[in-house]
Amino acid sequence: MKPIVELITAWADYESKNPAANAAEFCSHFLMDHKGQDIPDKTPVTLQDKDVDQELAGLIGQLNSIHVIYAKAVLKEYPGIELEWFYFMKAIDRHKEARKSDVVAAVFFEQSTGIDILNRIKKAGLLIERSDPADKRAKLIKLSTKGEKLLQLLHQSLFKADQLLFHDLSASNKKLLVNLLDDTRKKHHILISENKHKQLEGLSNDVS
Repeated sequence: MKPIVELITAWADYESKNPAANAAEFCSHFLMDHKGQDIPDKTPVTLQDKDVDQELAGLIGQLNSIHVIYAKAVLKEYPGIELEWFYFMKAIDRHKEARKSDVVAAVFFEQSTGIDILNRIKKAGLLIERSDPADKRAKLIKLSTKGEKLLQLLHQSLFKADQLLFHDLSASNKKLLVNLLDDTRKKHHILISENKHKQLEGLSNDVS
């Protein structure tokens, strides 16, 4: 199907379901549900492009810092629970049972720091640990019943921080941002996982 025919067909379908919608709303809807094929950009990177990259990185970093402030305020309801615990417990719950090293890698922490956090979570009675049958030197961990219950409570409470930060964005714009950034997250998750001991210059060569 030719692109213009695809676009007109999509507009007709969208308009039939949303008769009051305008062109901007349709464009947002179309971008959310249609990821185009990535085309390598052969245009030389300019200083202005680098400025935009830095601005985007700075904006994401600042939003994360703001979210941490809100999230830590919410966690005052749970004395003794650290925000990092939530990220680790989410990763463990996603895998159901996993090696410690894999959980630490999943949340992008240094191994020594991550293992220390996992040990504190275990000391609080939130984890169950056993030897890995495939490798006795490794440990498998999963959430205890207490840990599962706490994780559910943390999900419900920390949603307040998410909502406070992003409530001004429409649902369609939130979905659009997720679609735009998720591919970047997946790409660099793989890149870091497969190149743990490379310096930044080496990673840059892999990207380019």
